[in-house]
Amino acid sequence: MKKNTLLDVFQEATKNSNQSFYTKDRFKFFRPTPFSEVYKKAEKLALFLVKKGLKKGDRVSVFSDNRMEWMIADMGILLAGGITVPRGSDSNEKEIDFILGHSESTFVFIEHLRLYKKIANILTSMKLPTIVLDSAFPKDIIEKNNFYSIHTILGESVTNEESSVLQKIRLETKPSDIFTIIYTSGTTGNPKGVMLSHSNMMYQLEVVPNVIDINKNDRILSILPVWHIFERFMVYCAIDGGSCYYYTNIKDLMEDFIRVKPTLMASAPRLWEQVYHKLHERIEKTEALNRELFNISYNIKQTRHRMRNILNDNTTDTKEKNILESFLDKTNALLQMSLLKLPDMYMDPIFLNRVRAMLGGELKGTLSGGGALPIHIDEFFNAIGIPVYEGYGMTECSPLISLRSKGRIIEGTVGFTPKGTEIRLIKEDGMEAKLGEQGVIFVKGPGVMQGYYKNPEVTSQVLKDGWMNTGDIGQLSINLALSIKGRAKDTIVLLSGENVEPVPIETILTQNSLIEQVVVVGQDKKNLGALIWPNYEKLEDAGFAVDEFDKSIDLNKNKEIKNLYSSIIHNLISQENGFKSFERIVDFRFLPDKLKTGETLTNLQKIKRNVVFQKYHTLIESIYGNNI
Repeated sequence: MKKNTLLDVFQEATKNSNQSFYTKDRFKFFRPTPFSEVYKKAEKLALFLVKKGLKKGDRVSVFSDNRMEWMIADMGILLAGGITVPRGSDSNEKEIDFILGHSESTFVFIEHLRLYKKIANILTSMKLPTIVLDSAFPKDIIEKNNFYSIHTILGESVTNEESSVLQKIRLETKPSDIFTIIYTSGTTGNPKGVMLSHSNMMYQLEVVPNVIDINKNDRILSILPVWHIFERFMVYCAIDGGSCYYYTNIKDLMEDFIRVKPTLMASAPRLWEQVYHKLHERIEKTEALNRELFNISYNIKQTRHRMRNILNDNTTDTKEKNILESFLDKTNALLQMSLLKLPDMYMDPIFLNRVRAMLGGELKGTLSGGGALPIHIDEFFNAIGIPVYEGYGMTECSPLISLRSKGRIIEGTVGFTPKGTEIRLIKEDGMEAKLGEQGVIFVKGPGVMQGYYKNPEVTSQVLKDGWMNTGDIGQLSINLALSIKGRAKDTIVLLSGENVEPVPIETILTQNSLIEQVVVVGQDKKNLGALIWPNYEKLEDAGFAVDEFDKSIDLNKNKEIKNLYSSIIHNLISQENGFKSFERIVDFRFLPDKLKTGETLTNLQKIKRNVVFQKYHTLIESIYGNNI
């Protein structure tokens, strides 16, 4: 059967008898639910929605985090011909009110009692048919408000005649039909509703699994917010590929690596940083000899990895080397690869295999998106034999714009655009950038959104003649691999007129174990400053008496700690590391609170700069001697 829409994908996947979705019971054991059973439950929900008046193209809001019922709700809405409007349960009251009203939702799904208490007034005023997902939701509140429990709905039986109604909807659904409207967080103003069609997602399912080889033998570990386009894309890839899917969480992640032995996993860079540090913490707890032998083993592996990249022309160079240089480099690389082959064969199974075993031992690749992965962490996983498929995308592109591929993993880049997608880099003067030059990334292809819902003015600002202005600054290497150099609207303009990209500076600073979070500031100032959230655990290990939760302690008054961090910043943001004089950070302040998702960070851990600047305006001004 030719698959034209997600409805075709869902129905075809019921033939995969070995495919299951795994969730944990209260004892933290994974329990499988065959996909065919998930599909049947989604059919029951779809018929319920149709009976209650849902019409083709109606919007249905779902406010929930990762759980099996979310998947059933999403599939049920689509099978009924509706459009899923998802958002996490941690959304604030104002956002939920706006999304429900702006999307003109005809039904709403809510996850649990905690969410209900937050938005009870909104639900009462809007009087929308409401379905709760949590089986522990109080029955008296359901009855009092005439809500519905999804578990009651799923207990109903379905006749063949009723199923034919859904088949009719499937056949009438066109690839151009909208399947979801995702409201992006944004940094200011109300969120914008990104309209994505079935054809947008079908394009992703066509090109991506071939690049990273998703198949029926895969076990995919899920940790990203399930409503986010990156995670939904992974779910749909798993369904289409016949893979098994396991829902986990941050707290259980390291244990679940061992339990599940995943073959693939997708997440934001911050998570891979945490995994990297946890692996090294475990290594540091071993005997001194073991640590030393691990370092030797990794250095061998790292050198062979770098030499292999030279031989395969996996480079970020923007200029071709002359024939002699290239010959000498490859000859040297081949020699080092040969000399280190036997030591690597001996030491890898003894030492590095233990590290891979901590992640289950069967990871054939990891997907990272939503920001830059620090280069030393990127190289670490690739060198030890766990390929990092770092990609670049955005909700508006459903989400993929570029992705590394098997054998073409080039650290410092986000890979290559898939077949059918084009990019252009446009400089400030409006001219197209040449190789090695930086420019704002414009993208065109089957993945680009249909527009922002009920917002033609903003749509026309970013989408013209099919070309989407991403707002990100990129650069192409000689092998056409794309590197992200910052964000156009993140650019800091100093009083001198110099433009500074904060992301590369922030990336190198957070590579130091004592710095957990950093925000570079300096708009309209003479020089750059920084806001820092330190790694309190590492500070304690270094002998400082600090407590993350003791608000009476002001690190900004501790001269010894400030001098330590000044030295770190001075050494990292230096001319030796490729930074210009105007990119040097002159002073900094410690943040009183950690940057948090949903407040000062987006769901993919990107900094909401305008929010940070507003919240910590006084602290920022104190860097420049303006204590107001």
